[in-house]
Amino acid sequence: MQFIVTPGGDEIAVMDAREALVVLSLYVLKHPESNVAIDALQATSAANEAREARMEEAAERASA
Repeated sequence: MQFIVTPGGDEIAVMDAREALVVLSLYVLKHPESNVAIDALQATSAANEAREARMEEAAERASA
């Protein structure tokens, strides 16, 4: 995870999809009733799956 400070003084955490899934999974375990946590975990998981599918397609095109 990387932290970036904006010119306005705000701090932003940047992480890869695996790190985000771990953090969201821990949050869901601690707050299973939270719809926000579940929605965020589902959206992150779907984005990660889409990225993996694009990578596989690109690898297949490159090897053809």
